[in-house]
Amino acid sequence: MGTHAAIALGLTLYAVGMLLFSSFWMLKIKKSSDYVIGGRNFPFWVLTGTITAGCIGTGVIVGASGLAYQHGWTGSAYPIGLGLGTALTGLGFAVMRRYRFMTLSEEITSYYGDNRIVAEFSNISLFLSQLCWLTVQIMGAAAVLAAVTHLSLHWSVVLAGLIAAGIAIPGGIKSVVYTDFVQALILLCGFGVLTYSALSHSGGLTGLRDSMPPAYFSFLGVASYGRWKVAGLLVSLVLAVVADPGRRLSMYSAKSESVARWAMVTAGLIVIVFSVVIAITGMYAFKLMPHLKDPDEALLWLVMHVLPAWLAALVVISVASGIVSCASWMAMTSSTFFVRHIYPLATGRLPQRPLLTVRLALIGAFAAAITVAMHAGSIVGFVVKFLPVTMSGLAIIILLGRFWKRATWQGAIAALVITPSVSLLGMFAPPSAAWLNNAVIPTLAGILAHVIVSAVTPPTKRSLEDVVAVMQQQRQAVEGEVLPDAQLEIPAGQAARKC
Repeated sequence: MGTHAAIALGLTLYAVGMLLFSSFWMLKIKKSSDYVIGGRNFPFWVLTGTITAGCIGTGVIVGASGLAYQHGWTGSAYPIGLGLGTALTGLGFAVMRRYRFMTLSEEITSYYGDNRIVAEFSNISLFLSQLCWLTVQIMGAAAVLAAVTHLSLHWSVVLAGLIAAGIAIPGGIKSVVYTDFVQALILLCGFGVLTYSALSHSGGLTGLRDSMPPAYFSFLGVASYGRWKVAGLLVSLVLAVVADPGRRLSMYSAKSESVARWAMVTAGLIVIVFSVVIAITGMYAFKLMPHLKDPDEALLWLVMHVLPAWLAALVVISVASGIVSCASWMAMTSSTFFVRHIYPLATGRLPQRPLLTVRLALIGAFAAAITVAMHAGSIVGFVVKFLPVTMSGLAIIILLGRFWKRATWQGAIAALVITPSVSLLGMFAPPSAAWLNNAVIPTLAGILAHVIVSAVTPPTKRSLEDVVAVMQQQRQAVEGEVLPDAQLEIPAGQAARKC
């Protein structure tokens, strides 16, 4: 069997299996809270799997392997940043599980007295960011499909979007979480076999190092990529995780606060270990073909020109698992945001049939992402042009809101304005001021603006507990269940930032 035939057969079996598995969970959905938050009852093992799979998407599989092709161990910095951010988010924010939040926006606004400016900015920007990232994941999956099959790029976009939609829509978050666990196993096994093969044919790490430029094997490739740029990459990725609504949704759906914390930490550590695998993959491609025009094609070049048919099929299925997993989570998160925030903003009320509304929102999210992906051009160009530059600002107001009692809504707005402004300044800075185009600079500027403005403005009057109590009453209409006061899980007089 040829490589193309093996890949086509493998992808067909993968897609059919995931769709059947997802449809099974559709029969288990009894109310909207099961669909959007999983009844807040997911155990440690399944959350660890879904968080791991959600970390390893297009950026890691395509981008990090391409970065390793260009700069050696720098490729590992990408997943290290995501893994470190995931572990730190679990340690610092799993405590928020006790407040039964449904979205990251609820958590953000609880820090700032439910200020409407902060709330609506968070709602809209996070909703749009998830749609943008969903589009990126579909574009990444389509690029892989087009490269390993004979389909056109447009048909690959449609097929990738339909597979992800078929996994997410039937059973909602339960479909996503349980299929993600299976996909995480496929992903880790596939790349584990690929790494073993690469090292076996390279003479181990020593043989691989001898075939690389010396700078590639410096710590995190800093001799090739630059210390300042590596630091900026790590900072931007850690902050991206802190402000990622998908990971928050996974924590909110955990069976307990402890499960949320240690599932995040464990998944983060797994992703950090995976960073070694993805870096070796990129460097192995460089060893065999050091003159590729596009470094992002390193992994696909290995698949189509080097690997035996069975291993090529396994790797492609692994790649598809990681990308589709990310796409499903982003779609699920965007639909939850739509039902909880965007629909009420547009209509002035919560939906009367939340389960139907969230399913329709999921269909709409995939339809929009597929349409945009068909006309967006390159993945990198799309990210630079459309993804909001305010994500670092959101991470700053989350961190200071959580850990600094004196943080005010005025300081949050200052950070939300200053951080993207400095980011844009760095993007258009002349070559002589290229140091400005680094995530560290806007982050420091945003923190400074938040601290200064918060210090000179009155402290927030509404307590976190008051805001949470109001939110929990509002969510009853979305979750389809009535929560007695005794089950609100709010420790009397205990603010989350003091936990």
